[in-house]
Amino acid sequence: MGTLKNDSKFEVVLYDIFEIGIVIKFFNGVWEVVSGFFILFLSKETINKLFHLLASKELLEDPNDFFIGFSSRFLGNLSHDTQIFIAVYILIHGFLNLFLAIQLYKDRIWAYFATITVMVIFIFYQVHRIILHHSAVLIAITIFDILFIILTWHEYNRRRLVKMV
Repeated sequence: MGTLKNDSKFEVVLYDIFEIGIVIKFFNGVWEVVSGFFILFLSKETINKLFHLLASKELLEDPNDFFIGFSSRFLGNLSHDTQIFIAVYILIHGFLNLFLAIQLYKDRIWAYFATITVMVIFIFYQVHRIILHHSAVLIAITIFDILFIILTWHEYNRRRLVKMV
């Protein structure tokens, strides 16, 4: 992978942003896999204790914090089936991010199209969740994913044209 000798400065900047996106996707995949295993194997009570331990500083600063309150209520009402669903969803998403980021880094031409396809599928689900729950975090993630799809499509077309020449 890399920039090409005849690339304009704009192409070099786009490529650098694309590479940063790959790194972000990779580390996000690592985070999701680790988180997914924790959610899968920890008890509901342990998850609640960890959450309150991590959120304690924020609760001291703002005891009425909407996000913390919502998350605490959500975790308190979390069923075992929902916990399993969340863990499996995060694990699948994480493993896909890891696998596709590695394949993009290795410049596997099929990985560009596969990445776009997988991301579009997840975006449809994310939009569904945004409509139901109005999550600002999910909106930000979806915007990042859309921008990464655009960069991936651009890089795919650039790579494909170069290989044809």
